[in-house]
Amino acid sequence: MTRLFIVRHGETEWNKLDLLQGSTDIPLSDAGREQARIMAAVLSQLVSPDAVLVSSPLSRAHDTGLALGAVLGVPVALDDRLRERAYGVWEGITPEARLAGWPAEVEEWHAHGNPGIEGFEVHELVAERVAASIEEWAGRATSDLVVFSHGSSARIGMMGLLGLSLNHRTLGNLGNTCWSRLRHRPDGRWQLERHNVWADVVYVGGVA
Repeated sequence: MTRLFIVRHGETEWNKLDLLQGSTDIPLSDAGREQARIMAAVLSQLVSPDAVLVSSPLSRAHDTGLALGAVLGVPVALDDRLRERAYGVWEGITPEARLAGWPAEVEEWHAHGNPGIEGFEVHELVAERVAASIEEWAGRATSDLVVFSHGSSARIGMMGLLGLSLNHRTLGNLGNTCWSRLRHRPDGRWQLERHNVWADVVYVGGVA
């Protein structure tokens, strides 16, 4: 059974400012690069040495994946389907500006997740592309599969893989460089075994 690790990228300056990044290519901050280094040191002890690594092409995810790839000595493939959800006109503006310009849409976003603003990629489209990517890579992998993605696309993609409701936050977001572990069962279904695991947690008795 394939083990799947889904990892969120390290911290960026926009994360610290609570700005939606979406399709905007924002690099890792110095703190994010240090998070990626710690994640790689820990996760390299948990995954198979010949694990398949695949990443969103956005640099914050790709550079996070490269940190693990450097430790394992394996390449990191790119798949555009793993990119972050597009937030349209909300990308790069403050929460206060969102609320001032789109109060009804912000309320809908918090309540149900799909605000209906220009350029916003709805849950169903995100779930479809992320799940399709993961299923395809899992079908090729003969060992562990490690996917590097983003807060929203990772969460929605997992909900799609698990057959959960896409209505809203059935699963919470991953923290920066946190991961979830899923297993592909013989019947073809995915099972969530761990969610939002922090790399700096002390692992005892194989808990991770």
